[in-house]
Amino acid sequence: MSISLKKRTLFSGAILATSMSTMAYAEQPKEGFTVTPSLGYIHTDSDRHLSNDTTYSISVGYQTKTPWAAELTYLHSDLKHRGSSVDLDQYRLDGLYSLTEFTNTKLTPYLAAGIGNNYYTNNASATDNDTFINAGGGVKYAINQDVSLRADFRLTKDLTNTKFDNITSIGVQYNFGKPAAL
Repeated sequence: MSISLKKRTLFSGAILATSMSTMAYAEQPKEGFTVTPSLGYIHTDSDRHLSNDTTYSISVGYQTKTPWAAELTYLHSDLKHRGSSVDLDQYRLDGLYSLTEFTNTKLTPYLAAGIGNNYYTNNASATDNDTFINAGGGVKYAINQDVSLRADFRLTKDLTNTKFDNITSIGVQYNFGKPAAL
């Protein structure tokens, strides 16, 4: 297993430092539906013999009145396996927990975990799939009441073997919720 630890450690450290430096003014997340288009990068386990590549994804979720949210995500990437093209289509269902005790008026760190499935298709239309669990987190930066920038990191583990992949992404989250209470 080969994970680019320097990049991931730097990204995780930046999220932690930013989160810890802004503790104050705890605020509950806005209740309602969310849509989050994202761009990212997948780093695959070296045992898969797949290339690392960019990703794009779309997530649809629901934020409750509490710090908990649920989110369904579709992610796509065009990978390479020994010179041939392999399409990755990933579907996952995640629970997100906003760390309101570390939230200020603009910045909200969160933890995430869930389950999903990867579907691999190559040029010859051969397909393969695997079920995985994922865990990670990130931070949301509120531009206004309805739009946030979001940085996310996930570590995924295949349930049938010991392969670990990781995904780093940046997106824009749109909130379609109830107006904030005064």
